[in-house]
Amino acid sequence: MSVVSDIQASQWESEVMKAEGPVVVDFWHHLCGWCNKLNPIFAQLPEAIPGAKFLKVNILESTENRKTAIDNGVMSTPTIKVFCEGRPIGELIGFKSHEKLVSELNEILNQKDSCLDQSTPLEGKHSEG
Repeated sequence: MSVVSDIQASQWESEVMKAEGPVVVDFWHHLCGWCNKLNPIFAQLPEAIPGAKFLKVNILESTENRKTAIDNGVMSTPTIKVFCEGRPIGELIGFKSHEKLVSELNEILNQKDSCLDQSTPLEGKHSEG
């Protein structure tokens, strides 16, 4: 059974940008009431949506985590971003019920085939420099 992993900004490149297949990332923080309400629902997603990797980034845990969120266009929490082969393919903002979250994520994840088959990522696009 898959689990949700908490990651730090230092792991972003290896866990998200270089990951094979879809990655679902929850940007959250402990002072956000809606985030805290979403946490147990997000924890159930790996069972409901097999084949995707599920990660969480606490944006208040470090300056680097906050910068990673800002660099990825996060303007409020909770924000869930979906990546395929390191490229963003969708976003969900705000609290959603388990059923709605699963439905909307599946809709986004159905696009992953076009991400994998019909585009070529630019080399070095995500490297730091």
